[in-house]
Amino acid sequence: MENGFQFDLSAAAWRNSIADERAFVEALATRFEGALPDKTVIERQHGLFVKSPRVECIRISFDSEEYTLHFSGKHGIRTEISKVVRGIRLKTETVPFPDWLDALSQEISRYAEGHDELHAKLLEFLMS
Repeated sequence: MENGFQFDLSAAAWRNSIADERAFVEALATRFEGALPDKTVIERQHGLFVKSPRVECIRISFDSEEYTLHFSGKHGIRTEISKVVRGIRLKTETVPFPDWLDALSQEISRYAEGHDELHAKLLEFLMS
């Protein structure tokens, strides 16, 4: 009897963690869509009996790197970093989520710095 109760508790905890992950992925997709709309592609699950489309994949693309997060209720979160040259994906590596997030944060910082420099040069050119 005690083993059955433990199983019920474990199943309930698993269902809660999946719901938390789904909410986290939805929030992450919204944030990336707002912050980097030209770099972000969100794939959503659409269906006849789906009330609101759910995020299945978040893809953030830079010049030579592509960061992809896949989410499914059965398998949870899976993250990948791909090396891209001239639009061709040469290498894809599956990485743990914390490492993916760290690498993406660094890439976003480099991207923002580059755009600050470009903006400053353009402003300097226009004002001279």
